[in-house]
Amino acid sequence: MKRSFLVLAGVSVLVVLSLFFGPAGLSAQENQVQKAKIFAEEYPLISDSDMYCSILIWDQKIPEIKIIGSEREDERAMMVDSDTFYINKGKEDGLDVGQMFLALQIENPIAKLGYLAQKKGKVRIIRLEDHVGVVKIEKSCGDIQVGNYLIPFEEKETVIGKDLGYNNNLKPGESLTGQVIYLDTDFNIAATGHWALINVGAEQGLKVGQQMTIFRQKKPNYPREAIGNLVVIDTQKKTATVRVLSCREAVEKGDIVQVK
Repeated sequence: MKRSFLVLAGVSVLVVLSLFFGPAGLSAQENQVQKAKIFAEEYPLISDSDMYCSILIWDQKIPEIKIIGSEREDERAMMVDSDTFYINKGKEDGLDVGQMFLALQIENPIAKLGYLAQKKGKVRIIRLEDHVGVVKIEKSCGDIQVGNYLIPFEEKETVIGKDLGYNNNLKPGESLTGQVIYLDTDFNIAATGHWALINVGAEQGLKVGQQMTIFRQKKPNYPREAIGNLVVIDTQKKTATVRVLSCREAVEKGDIVQVK
């Protein structure tokens, strides 16, 4: 009787193991592995730095809210996280304590498209008087200075995906095409991870998250060659900010970009 019980128990264990490790069990495990592989291949294509610290073409009216001074201006010109500064607007101008803004440095005009601008980080109003306010830096990008402007802060969502790479499959004119008009480097060339500006934007239907192949055509009668891939991280009316995802040659001003 005892021996029969042990045999029956052994058979039961084998049945359970076969159910777990048999074809159905292996299939479930393979599905989990496959999902893990897919997850590993995909990642946030647009980072917080891309969204809140990058360059852009400012094509709107110059913002009204401006930094006019700082608490520690006698010690240093540059402001960093947790520093406080003063702005030229207050509660009588419609501002509220707790409001979040994005600091913006506006520089020289570019090709009649607008002004070159740099996002400088997130700031928050902590105190208001009638026509002046006190603002604290929550998260800066480099430095914030007197003379910078503030625009309303908008929370943005990243884009999950993967670098689609680059090849010569796209035909000229097959999809939206533009050119690189500015590179955010000191060497007039850009590589993987660098920001650049292109001369197509929201009015042409370009959207954040779209990837574009970078082409170079050395002479008008030469074929163009794919040299890299980029992702759109911000759009303005007629321009966009992009980040190079991958490239086999340094990206230069004048290179062609085309939506995949």
